[in-house]
Amino acid sequence: MFFSAIWSARIALSGLALGALLLLAEATFGLAGVGERAAAQGGGRAVAITVGGWHTCVLLDSGAIECWGRNWYGETEAPGGRFRAVSAGTGHTCALREDGEIVCWGSNFSDKTDAPSGRFSAVSAGTHHTCGLRDNGEVECWGSDSSGETKARTGRFIAVSAGNWHSCGIREGGRMVCWGDISRGKLDVPSGRFSAVSAGGEHSCGLREGGQVVCWGANSYGQTDAPSGRFRAISAGGEHSCGLREGSQAVCWGANLHGRTDAPSGRFRAISAGPGQSCALRDDNGEVECWGRIWYGRTDADSGRTDGLPSTGTGGLLGRGGGGGGVGRRRLG
Repeated sequence: MFFSAIWSARIALSGLALGALLLLAEATFGLAGVGERAAAQGGGRAVAITVGGWHTCVLLDSGAIECWGRNWYGETEAPGGRFRAVSAGTGHTCALREDGEIVCWGSNFSDKTDAPSGRFSAVSAGTHHTCGLRDNGEVECWGSDSSGETKARTGRFIAVSAGNWHSCGIREGGRMVCWGDISRGKLDVPSGRFSAVSAGGEHSCGLREGGQVVCWGANSYGQTDAPSGRFRAISAGGEHSCGLREGSQAVCWGANLHGRTDAPSGRFRAISAGPGQSCALRDDNGEVECWGRIWYGRTDADSGRTDGLPSTGTGGLLGRGGGGGGVGRRRLG
């Protein structure tokens, strides 16, 4: 399951969603708590973060990408070079090079890493599919199309986000449109003008041009009951959602199993919600901070500790089937 991770209030560059069947299958490996992780290998300051199914990636101010967490398919093995956007999906990751080319790595199930050629301005990796926004404003999606999630609408867009079995985009005039799985109201887009969108597991959230958050779709745990007030960023996870208020404070709502909605205090510059955890970038020191619980982690050989900021995934393994939720911190550079 992969869930959207939106770092900007003006354009949604990544999405994350993880399917229920995948969650059930992965449950055999136990839940993971959050711990501390060693310093980044390449150094630099994180400027964007994206939480995937079982791994997490950051974009550094140098243009390099660093990922951590489960690496069964090579999803954390980011290529070299300079990038301007990254999006972590389920078992795969996609990024946008400085020249506008999309490159993907990891699991190629349903051809979800077979990015088309050409120049793009945004990319969003979902569960079994990926979407990109071309320089001319057209949306193109690839990968699994079991529910029509890759049949992008025609016209010019300013943002796109790939979720679980659905996708959403914002047209040039600010109108929202979604396509794919019609169940549980995932395509019941509210009216109005939007500036950002995040497609999650069974729900989606959008940021209105006035800064108000509105969500739609499944609401079993209150994940669409967005708080009032003005926001500058939004991210829809599995059964919870998170956002950054105008003052840069993080707030989350929905299912709070293992503290996944217990956002820490302070000011943040970016936030990303996953299936069981959320992560954000602190505004003052470039630190990555995560809260909640993940499904899979790995041992960090450098620190001798379990990896604390892997997957949305984005968290650490304190023991198979054990360990509580918590907060992990990591400084880059």
